[in-house]
Amino acid sequence: MVTTGALGALALADFRERRRRPAYLVVLLGTLALGLLAAPVGDSRWQVFQVSDFHGRYTSGYVGTVTALGGAVWLSLAGFGITRGTIGRDERSGVGQILAATPLSRLAYLAGKFLSNLMVLGSMLLALAGTALAVQLIKGDSDRVDVVRLLLPYVLITLPLLAAVAACAVLFDTVPGLRDGFGALVWFVVWLVGVLGAQAGGGYDLLGMHRITASIREAIAAGGHPADTVEFGVGLTADNRVLGTFDWPGLGPGEAGGLAADAGLLVAVAVALGLVGAMWFHRFDRAAARAGGSLPASRLPWPFRPFRPFRPSDLSRPSRPSRPSRPGEPAPDAGRRPSADSPAFVLDPARMTPARPGGTVLAALVGELRILVQGKRLWWAGALTLALLAAAVPPDGPTHPVLPFAMLWPVLLWSRMGNRADGGSIDDLLAACPSPARRLLAGLLAGVVLALAVAAVPITRLLAAGHTRAVAAALAGVLLVPALALLCGTVTRGPRLFQSLYPMLWYGMINHLAGLDFLGVTPDHGPTPIAVATTAAALTLGALALDSIREATR
Repeated sequence: MVTTGALGALALADFRERRRRPAYLVVLLGTLALGLLAAPVGDSRWQVFQVSDFHGRYTSGYVGTVTALGGAVWLSLAGFGITRGTIGRDERSGVGQILAATPLSRLAYLAGKFLSNLMVLGSMLLALAGTALAVQLIKGDSDRVDVVRLLLPYVLITLPLLAAVAACAVLFDTVPGLRDGFGALVWFVVWLVGVLGAQAGGGYDLLGMHRITASIREAIAAGGHPADTVEFGVGLTADNRVLGTFDWPGLGPGEAGGLAADAGLLVAVAVALGLVGAMWFHRFDRAAARAGGSLPASRLPWPFRPFRPFRPSDLSRPSRPSRPSRPGEPAPDAGRRPSADSPAFVLDPARMTPARPGGTVLAALVGELRILVQGKRLWWAGALTLALLAAAVPPDGPTHPVLPFAMLWPVLLWSRMGNRADGGSIDDLLAACPSPARRLLAGLLAGVVLALAVAAVPITRLLAAGHTRAVAAALAGVLLVPALALLCGTVTRGPRLFQSLYPMLWYGMINHLAGLDFLGVTPDHGPTPIAVATTAAALTLGALALDSIREATR
């Protein structure tokens, strides 16, 4: 029987292992940057919590609320990307097989994973709360620090939502169809509908916007301003129009009562979601998995095949000498596939035939392209459908309506760039490549080829219509997205950061955020094509520099 202390130790050990990963640091820095955007110290036009034509004074309640809402939006997407995948990692590393030999039950294992996910997200939330306190003190609008009103939005709004995110990450890890990149796309849709869409619809108010906006309207009306036409929203926007300020102390005991009830309900649902996977999760038990209809032992991957029992006669059994081969005759073991019991074949880079300089770049490009599209036959059907749709739909002014959706389709393929998350250890194979930088550049070119494959028809339609600036903007975006994928994969050595970051960037683009319009969807409002191409070059140089440092310190 697993005690509460053992369960906490399991969750703490898993949390300590994950906080050392680069993805944790990247998302943590993004969380702190978002806190500075939500409550900027200087005169910034960027906002996360919008109150139309008004700006609140930086009291503890206001700063705590806007940063908590920003953290809820950011961590519910990016945090999901870094918390899921832990069960699959335990299975690949062999830790799961070790745990299968312990008295740890399926329910306890999933509960430990849920607590570990919550600790990862909670640590980032704690850092965000510290940033909110620092912003209030630096801004100087209010010297009175009310710790209760500062932390209340974190406890009643953001933390319950992150508990649901942590539970869904565990649930997605137990469902075979949602473990990989497809699960990231499913969660992106859930995030759009549940977190952002609930603000305008009549669904469940995950962010507590109804109570927050009602309280702020009262504060605006008390200041002598008309509050009936004030609109609210959560999301990254830029607006220079500020007609007045309002003094809002934050959530009080009256609003906290209703939010506490909603928070308790959400936490209960989160716990149920996190543990429901125990109904079909086999706790890495191969016998139970085979009984449930999975692959037989002979067809399992080598690390998960049952070990052949040791027999004492193996020590006394003479080995059969190998017959030397005659000239021109293949060796006795030629053509024999290595088995699970045979020693691993070690590649010696010094004995490899050096690659011909003339064909290295093209061969590397073809190889990287094959790696990206491997096992994705249905992807080409979707790309063909988008191409036919782009050919049938005319350009909408200086832009093409199919282009943004075409540039979202290869997101799972781009997320493979810069990492070998599911390719095993291939350092010996890559040692045959004469230049690591050339290998990365070949991967970047492969990503650009994929982008051109899906964007060629919309770009051709724009070129035929004479929209040369839109063509230049689209080509710059074709360079930017693979460069971003290459940097994300190089930094984290995995696909999940790009799978979480790029959908947010894409969502901001289609919502006409001028600073994020890398494809020129909103004409004459986004960055210039030269600026986008320069950013792509900077991201590529960052990936090359990081990979060079790793090669030098290996």
